[in-house]
Amino acid sequence: MRLRIALLAGLAMATVVQLLHPFLPASAGLALSDVLIAVASGYAAVNYRSRARDTSNPPRIQLAFGCGASACAAWSASNGLFLLSVLGVSWAASPAVVLSTVAAVLVPLSIVLAGPRLRGIAAARWLIDLAAVSGAFFALVGEFMPVIAPAAGGEAAFAGAAFTGYALTIVVVLGFGAAVALVTLAGSEPGRRASAQQLLAFAALVLAVTLLVSLRNDVAGQPWYANGVGAGYVLGAFVMAASSKLAVSRPGADGVERLVFSPWALLPYIPVATAVGVAAGRQLTDGELDPVLVWLLLSSFSLVLLRQFLTLVTVGRLTVTLEQQREALAYQAHHDPHTGLLNRSAFDSRAAARLSAGYLEACAIVIDLDGFKPVNDTLGHAAGDDVLVTIAHRLTAELRGTDLVSRCGGDEFAILLIDAGPRAGVLAERLLRRIAQPMMIQGHPVKVSASIGVAVTRRGERVGISELLRQADSAMYAAKAAGKSTVSRHESSAA
Repeated sequence: MRLRIALLAGLAMATVVQLLHPFLPASAGLALSDVLIAVASGYAAVNYRSRARDTSNPPRIQLAFGCGASACAAWSASNGLFLLSVLGVSWAASPAVVLSTVAAVLVPLSIVLAGPRLRGIAAARWLIDLAAVSGAFFALVGEFMPVIAPAAGGEAAFAGAAFTGYALTIVVVLGFGAAVALVTLAGSEPGRRASAQQLLAFAALVLAVTLLVSLRNDVAGQPWYANGVGAGYVLGAFVMAASSKLAVSRPGADGVERLVFSPWALLPYIPVATAVGVAAGRQLTDGELDPVLVWLLLSSFSLVLLRQFLTLVTVGRLTVTLEQQREALAYQAHHDPHTGLLNRSAFDSRAAARLSAGYLEACAIVIDLDGFKPVNDTLGHAAGDDVLVTIAHRLTAELRGTDLVSRCGGDEFAILLIDAGPRAGVLAERLLRRIAQPMMIQGHPVKVSASIGVAVTRRGERVGISELLRQADSAMYAAKAAGKSTVSRHESSAA
């Protein structure tokens, strides 16, 4: 809420300044803008300096805040010197120009330092976006290039300084800053609160657009503050001041939502589309385009296509990763983590489906290991887990692909056979012998046995899987009571 109030106050102040300019003498209007910008950027410099000294921030973030403090301090000082120049101090204009250029260089540097470290495709996409947006921006500036050398007696485009070299330098620097700003905003995650680097990027974007419009004002012979330029510089300073009170966000990894559906991701396309529109208008009006403009547009378009390809590759990788994770989660949800067999829930679900599909005879086999607890007690639970894995391998080796086998918990296993016929009894005896075979566990000879219960149901008896397993379990306990290491059979009442 406080951020909204601060931004609305800055917008209101910038609007008031813009409305006052036509009624003020030129020097008074410049002085008013210089004072407001100097105060707002000085306030930002103090806040950023305090944040830079906060040792709880990582060194890279401290450096980013330091660059932000230096940029705001330089801009505040430059506007103070511009004010002196307006008041008649002739020597103040030159150092003001230098300080403004320094500020324009440090702002994008602080934005980059505050962002996450990018690697691989993400870094390549960031550089491509930067190059494409820069090319589009300079293509737009090229349309207004005559303004870099203002006509005699014309008003200055930026705070009263009419220097050809300065104008060219500041165009290049702010163009790069605008590109960094747009790319930074394009990387914003939906639903996140505004961060310091995002607002700083927005301020850089406001200043770059303001400069572009001021160039257009000179081409058209309009006052320097026309078309919102007077408000633009003030608004940029106030947004920069608001950014100095915010935390730095740490965006996460690329996600399909942010890459494809987020409106922020479209920002790098805006200057490219604008440059194409301006070029199309020039072609329709004059019938020709400057070769430099054509090559800039072709380069930007090629970079946009490359960006689309990299985004497609990234989205494809994310999709594959998400599918692999989905499959892994589905496997984990249905399988025992130690043995890889079905867990009890998945076994019951699949067995119920098998029984509902129709059958002549269904057989449930419940197996409980004998002598397993001493393995845990003497060799440890890791050895016990190895025994369970070995038993699971022995069970699956004896079963058909259509048979279901599960680790129900502890040292108990369950098997469901559909239409096995006489094979069911033979299989139970074979499993008894197979389980009892000695095994080597962690360098120690281990031998366990099993008590096995068998229950059979036939078509028409309407016995569910829960009842069938209960019968097999009861038969297993009968096998234990009979001396263990044996097979016991539970006959259904309809047999």
